[in-house]
Amino acid sequence: MNMLARRLTTVATTGALLLGGSVVAASSASAATIGSGACTHQIKINTDVYTAVNFRTGPGTGYTATGLLAKGTDVYWQCNKGDNGKPGAWGYVTVKSGAHKGKKGWVAAQYINVPMQLD
Repeated sequence: MNMLARRLTTVATTGALLLGGSVVAASSASAATIGSGACTHQIKINTDVYTAVNFRTGPGTGYTATGLLAKGTDVYWQCNKGDNGKPGAWGYVTVKSGAHKGKKGWVAAQYINVPMQLD
């Protein structure tokens, strides 16, 4: 019986490690930063965020939030994934001020100020 219990423990431990390994691999994929290659529209303007917003590694809530951009944080809005003004659009930005200055990442486009054009 003791031998059977050890084998079951070994099988259970191996299975848990294999399952855990696949979970870790899936989590690390969402932590990888997705760059501007995911963009569908070019923007290229200096602006800011008008409310506190999550700063993410990719264009979607399934990606890791690496921090929070405070209201008024200056950003260079390089491009979008999705159409601005429509649900699900994400902006790829370089942070120009605040705690994440110099970092690149994604924010929901609905929280980025769209400057008015004055003629």
